Amino acid sequence: MRLRIALLGLIVAGCGPAGATVADGTPKDLAEVVEATMAAIEESLPAHSACLDGLTITHAWELDNRAEYRLETATIVLRVPATAAHLEVSLAHEVAHHLDFACGLGDGTREAFATAQNLDPAATWDESDSWQSTPAELFATAVATHVTGRPDELRQIDITDDAMAVVARWAVGDPMP
Repeated sequence: MRLRIALLGLIVAGCGPAGATVADGTPKDLAEVVEATMAAIEESLPAHSACLDGLTITHAWELDNRAEYRLETATIVLRVPATAAHLEVSLAHEVAHHLDFACGLGDGTREAFATAQNLDPAATWDESDSWQSTPAELFATAVATHVTGRPDELRQIDITDDAMAVVARWAVGDPMP
C-alpha cells in the first residue's frame, strides 16, 4: 500500500504558529485547534520546528481519510467536522509525514524506529500489506502519540516503548545509535 500523496493548489493567507500557514477561509474554531496543536508540535519536536516553515494547513468537508498530507504542495488537509481530539491527532500524524518525506528524518532514524517496533529495518518504509503495518504510518502514529500524550482512540495500533523512545530522541535531535 503506498502512502497517499496528492496534488492541491491553494491560495493562502495569514501565518499560523511554527511557520505553518492556515489557509484562508478556515473556520475560526478549526484555526484555533490548528494553532494550539502546531504550538504543541513545535514544543514537542524542537529539533524539527524549522521544517514547519512553508507547511499549509487547510480543511475539506469531504475527504476519504481523516486527513492527508500532500507532499507536492506541503499541504495538510483535515476533514471536518471532527472533534478537537481527533483533529489534534490527525494533524500531528500528518505533520510527521511532512517531516519524514519533505525534510528527512535523519541518519538511522527509520532503521532505529523499525527495529524498535520489531519490523524489518530493511523493509520498504512507505508500503506494506496494510496501513497498520506500514513503517511510515506507524512512525507518524508514534509521533502523534508523542505530541498529544495519548494514542489515537480511533485506531488501535500498538507502538512499542522502544519505538516511542526512538521518537523521543529524534524529537530533540539526538543522534540514533
